[in-house]
Amino acid sequence: MARSLEVLLAQLNARFPGRSVASDGSIGDADHQKRDSDHNPWYGPGIVTARDYTHDPEHGVDIQQIADQLLESRDPRIKYVIANRQIATAGSWQWAPYNGTNPHDKHVHLSVVADPRCDDEQPWALPVLGEAAPDGGAPEPNFTTRGNGVNVRKEPRLGAPVVATLAGPTRVHVSCQTRGDQVDAAGRSSDAWAHLSAQGGYVSNIYIDHPETWLPDVSDC
Repeated sequence: MARSLEVLLAQLNARFPGRSVASDGSIGDADHQKRDSDHNPWYGPGIVTARDYTHDPEHGVDIQQIADQLLESRDPRIKYVIANRQIATAGSWQWAPYNGTNPHDKHVHLSVVADPRCDDEQPWALPVLGEAAPDGGAPEPNFTTRGNGVNVRKEPRLGAPVVATLAGPTRVHVSCQTRGDQVDAAGRSSDAWAHLSAQGGYVSNIYIDHPETWLPDVSDC
């Protein structure tokens, strides 16, 4: 993935930790690979220059608001934006009808330019994202995970899709915690799950390196 798109993902996850990721999209599936698409690895050494972010107004993520603010930002990394049957390209910064088969009413699509700017990790300056963390990006890590090959899941349950895997102990930012499936591992048992901002998913608190399974000073999701 182009790193600028991963920065926006981390900012959204940090600002809206309970948001749905049901229509998030990154590397294209088999159908995408049958046609030209920025979701396919195509630029440079195989960089994907598009990402989708799910519409979830109940948790603060309104794709029309985000799309409009992207256009208002005039960020030079933007190639085009699609949302709610509309498309706008850099240069015009104006909405026009979009007639593709996918109406993009469940997510906003952002494509970035196919040049080194796509990997620019400068935070996206959108009012909806609020103030940036001191480093300009996602919040500072506040915990470390334990164990190897730990799966981060879309929801706080064992059968939920895996959105990331932590190869080993990793510094993470836990934005909130909630109750989910009971997990028994490493001599511990708990139904508490932590939401990891940057990874955009949940991990059992058993895998957070802290003596308490219900983490102190972390709000409920």
